[in-house]
Amino acid sequence: MNDYLVFLFNSTFSDKSYGYRPNKGPRKAINRVNDFIKRGKKYILKTDINDFFETIDHNLLICMLKEKIQDSRIIDLIMMYLEIGSVSNLTYQEHTLGVYQGNIISPVLSNIYLDKMDKFLERHQFSFVRFADDFVILSESKNRIKLIHRNLSRFLKIYSLSLNKEKTYITSADYGFSFLGIYFTTRFRTIDKDKVEKIENKMLGYANLRFDEYIDKMNLYYNAIKNYYLKISPNNKLIKSAVVNSATNAITKAKKDGTVKQKSVFKQKLYDMLFFNLFLKKNEAVNLCISKAYNKLDSVKSKIDKKKKEVEKKLYISSVIHVDKPGTAVGISKNRITIKRKRKTINSFPIHKTKRIIIEGNRFSLSGFLISRCAKQKIFIDFIDSKHNPYASISFYNASVSQMIHKQALTLNTSQHLNLAKSFIYGKLKNQRNYLKYLNKYHKAINEEIRKLQNLIAKVKPADNVDSLLGLEGASSSIYWTALSKISGIDFKRVTRGAKDEINSSLNYSYAILYGKVQEALIRAGLCLHISFLHAINGNKPTLVFDLIEEFRTFVVDRTIFSMVNKKEKISLNSNGFLATESRKNIAKNIHERLGSYVRYRKQSRKLENVIYQQALNLKNAILNDKKYKPFIGRY
Repeated sequence: MNDYLVFLFNSTFSDKSYGYRPNKGPRKAINRVNDFIKRGKKYILKTDINDFFETIDHNLLICMLKEKIQDSRIIDLIMMYLEIGSVSNLTYQEHTLGVYQGNIISPVLSNIYLDKMDKFLERHQFSFVRFADDFVILSESKNRIKLIHRNLSRFLKIYSLSLNKEKTYITSADYGFSFLGIYFTTRFRTIDKDKVEKIENKMLGYANLRFDEYIDKMNLYYNAIKNYYLKISPNNKLIKSAVVNSATNAITKAKKDGTVKQKSVFKQKLYDMLFFNLFLKKNEAVNLCISKAYNKLDSVKSKIDKKKKEVEKKLYISSVIHVDKPGTAVGISKNRITIKRKRKTINSFPIHKTKRIIIEGNRFSLSGFLISRCAKQKIFIDFIDSKHNPYASISFYNASVSQMIHKQALTLNTSQHLNLAKSFIYGKLKNQRNYLKYLNKYHKAINEEIRKLQNLIAKVKPADNVDSLLGLEGASSSIYWTALSKISGIDFKRVTRGAKDEINSSLNYSYAILYGKVQEALIRAGLCLHISFLHAINGNKPTLVFDLIEEFRTFVVDRTIFSMVNKKEKISLNSNGFLATESRKNIAKNIHERLGSYVRYRKQSRKLENVIYQQALNLKNAILNDKKYKPFIGRY
């Protein structure tokens, strides 16, 4: 069917259509754009069709097909392909609009549908290059570009199509623009920055493989991009730098693993890597990678590791997006998360570098496309109300499996249930005691409170029910906060809701941030949030989060906030009695730095956010295999 349609329609298509056609392709499309620019057509309308494949009108498409196809049986067959529905949740859903992407005949159908637009542009004598629904229109005149922008928008309405507003803009080749992964100007063309970033990330990802597999994957990738990106920009410095970084990481890993031990072996294998053909002096490039890798493993390793940890901490902070201004719109554009106010983009972040979005308050808007992409990328969106309480979270499907839910439910009211509850309380009390001992090291002012906490810890093991454990928790909290008030010199009483003082507000706000991170860890581990072992089960609340967060409150939040107080970092409230904007930003920064820092965990140096996730996995393992669960005890 596909060959038949191509045979019938291809010869009638515009020569400026390059997508999914014989003897065409992206490289020829790029050359055509470059040729137009050289002819002085420097004004550009860069755009694509909004949700093109999903909005193709079946009736209009059939009419276009009938212009060439007389056999009604073929038309009926294509109609059947277009209208076949799908089953979702045991319900059949009809397909009345759009064309399924990925099917063998979808590309030629899309070209048939857009050929009307191509002919419209040719009638108005516009130069353009189209690849599927992504295209550029070029002209010597800026006014003509503006005119075709208006007229094209009106024309497309006839075919139930519209331009993608977020991706549509008018520019000049003097300033540069991107098309099909290539960046054009009147002076040169090179690989687009976003595409280079993707290439680099792919290469860095391969560096985690075994060394022989790494070489094979890199060679396959070289062959995949050599006739397009590497032909267009063969001496791209960023690509060469990415090759060096990737090879250096791969050598470092192989050396650490012991899978490759000798420099001569590394050199021999790297000579077989095709990417090194890009370098004028191949031998020097190979030696550079080996040298850089071995430098990572020499006597200055500890200094490098320290710097790396600092960088990773900063990267962790930058991977969390905070939205705290009323009237903010969060969306997606060109694989970047955009922050807009009054329709103006004030900031944007690469989606592949984002781990979490925190929304504060309730006066905001999220695009459906953002939510969809975040679900695919497994980016959590957490919501905190104006009183600094977490009230919602958007995650993704298949977070917990039925087997896990069933096992958690079977654990309730068993000895394992009580053991898990004891572990959470034991972890919380031990962390509180250890933090007080750390603070008391030089002051010796809270010996009595530490002794009382130690007595409570001794009562955890013999406790025979959850209620008695909660009683121990309540008693420990009273002792703990009294001790903190005494040693900090601040008249302080813990208030969880409706706090109107700086310290309680700071603690509540920080707990809300930590709450989202703990919830994310539990979801990623595949646990059911609504089956808990210490806190009473509540169908409206993810009570397992309340369980696991207990062992991290002191180590992550309390230590951070009271450190800020001791350093006299400014924490202020606004006229409504809530944390001021600058205070929230500073607190969030400090909490994220803490989550991105390295701590000792089971005789290893681990990033704290990874420790939280590992504890969620340990909890899952304890439930599935009826094993002992060891809570996290921090070293202060």
